[in-house]
Amino acid sequence: MSKSTDDRTKLSLRRATRPREADGAAPWPVLVVDDDPDVHSMTRVLLRDFSFQGKGFEVISAMSGTEARAVLARRADIPVMLLDVVMETPDAGLSLIRHVRDDLGNRRLAIVLRTGQPGEAPERDVMLAYDINDYRSKTELTAQKLFTSLIGGLRSWIYLSTIEAMASTLERRVTERTCQLDEARRFAESLVELLPNPLWFTDPDGSLRLYNRAFREMFGVDSGDWHGQPTHGVLPQPLAGLDQMADMSLKVGGPGGLAFEASLDHQDGQRTLVVNKGLVRSDCRGTADEPMGTIGIVTDITERKHMESQLRHLATTDELTGCLNRRAFFVAAEQELERASRYGNAVSVLMIDIDHFKQVNDRHGHAVGDKALKAATAAIRANLREIDSFGRLGGEEFAAMLPETTLAGALLVAERLRQAVEAIALPLGDDQPPLRLTTSLGVAERQPGEVAVDQVLARADTALYRAKAEGRNRVLA
Repeated sequence: MSKSTDDRTKLSLRRATRPREADGAAPWPVLVVDDDPDVHSMTRVLLRDFSFQGKGFEVISAMSGTEARAVLARRADIPVMLLDVVMETPDAGLSLIRHVRDDLGNRRLAIVLRTGQPGEAPERDVMLAYDINDYRSKTELTAQKLFTSLIGGLRSWIYLSTIEAMASTLERRVTERTCQLDEARRFAESLVELLPNPLWFTDPDGSLRLYNRAFREMFGVDSGDWHGQPTHGVLPQPLAGLDQMADMSLKVGGPGGLAFEASLDHQDGQRTLVVNKGLVRSDCRGTADEPMGTIGIVTDITERKHMESQLRHLATTDELTGCLNRRAFFVAAEQELERASRYGNAVSVLMIDIDHFKQVNDRHGHAVGDKALKAATAAIRANLREIDSFGRLGGEEFAAMLPETTLAGALLVAERLRQAVEAIALPLGDDQPPLRLTTSLGVAERQPGEVAVDQVLARADTALYRAKAEGRNRVLA
């Protein structure tokens, strides 16, 4: 590739009073699908001063998944879609993704999933199954991060469009003029060499026949000729073993492909990889449908996994105390109660209330109140087991689910928690005596026939209010 060609393909991203577009070039269309008008307005504001490859951006708005379907039915030139998760229905965004990928067969459109509700974040398997390019929280999308997602999507769209056009051209030329086969082969090898993702091809015997620069760099393969070497002697473990199993599955499983995850110890730390494998078959007469080998492509999803972990933490954790939030506690409690009901195991619930907490805020301020809550929850968590679920239901009210624990055992745990909180002496400074805290606790054990958390919690809550009515700083069942 010449220097001038390389210069023309470099990323052009600049900030200006208004985008300077190439002569007569239409702006890049960006489909924004969101039921919040402010999101559309803000996206336009963020995009108006930027351009890519000499062209600005045109925001195409759709206020629902239904409107987006109509837009996509009319236009096939949209490279990037910024998509909300929840709109007219809780799964409107995911339903639209399946429509794009399955019904329209559109694999080029880059989809950036956005949400303002971290609790609605899809799980890892859903993200992979729905072929999503990127996932972002709306609060995370600053101008620069928005452009990072957009430019990645545009480059992917341009790349796939180019590859499709080139593949079509190459197929026609090979059929019409077989004398150019060697030239086409060299071109394909050069293209593979430039791909940013590690790629390799193995013959039916499992020996390497093709690999690119990214493959050599990721797996530490030196510059020597590794053609004909078995992949299990080149790929690190456990990736090599998983790769062999994938090849065996492809050979007996018929057409299609498969994907698997693997961890790799890299010089930059442990990386999480998704490996897509596909079976390559011959189209030549006499050997039609004969397997020629398998091709593997690696995608590094380490950052995506980290982001998913952060999203799960935000979606399940109370920001102040670090314990489970209300929603996450009820999910964990329902699962534990179902397990106890299925196997007939004992399970108990504690309702916990910090006594006179409003007075703490009124006398000392909310900053001290926050410190008091953190100290109390830390003392409680230190006296619970790892298998126990502990969550903040709201304000100064907490709950704990104790698996494999009878009422008698739960009463002992509750008393231990009460004593732990009572032992707290929070310094206030200015020669003031330390702040002392007490708790009231209500205890209940699941009774036969109780299958809902609310039933057990209601009885524990009743016991809690009796404890408060009888003078607080006590445990009652």
